[in-house]
Amino acid sequence: RQQVASLIVVYGPRTTGVVAVNVDAGGIVKEGTALDLEMKDNGKFICRGKPIIKPQAKIFSPANLRAAQDLPAYKQLIEFWMEKRYTLRYTGGLVPDVYQIFVKQQGVFCNPASKAAPAKLRMCFEVLAIALVVEAAGGRTSNGQKSLLDVAIEHMDHRSALCCGSADEIKRMEETFAALSG
Repeated sequence: RQQVASLIVVYGPRTTGVVAVNVDAGGIVKEGTALDLEMKDNGKFICRGKPIIKPQAKIFSPANLRAAQDLPAYKQLIEFWMEKRYTLRYTGGLVPDVYQIFVKQQGVFCNPASKAAPAKLRMCFEVLAIALVVEAAGGRTSNGQKSLLDVAIEHMDHRSALCCGSADEIKRMEETFAALSG
């Protein structure tokens, strides 16, 4: 929770991004504020407003599907999303899949880890950057047990599961994992 700022950017015909700032003008760490950005033809970014992630979702991005073979909870979540006819949105690119949550103002990206399909995302370089922007926009993040912003970094190469997006879906994920893990 001591992270000062974070930025994710999607580069393409229209370069856009979301920045989260976790300090006030005096440099005091506080709850983050997120801003939606777009780069104009002159190379300057403009602010398009504050991104919002709504609590309910109908879009899912299931990463690390190999983990579903080892984690009954993940398999059950994927089956739930399919049975409820959620829209599948998975490109295999972390930032585009997470950024889609901001574009649609809802959704869930889930990349759990198991012994046979271990975590690949690094806390210092991918996970915490995404966690700050998602939570600053009203979404939630989790490693399956708690907010990723509450996980202590053990070393520079610390890797973690990452589930993020609409609050209700992250709550569902944590409850499902808790029920089927013990």
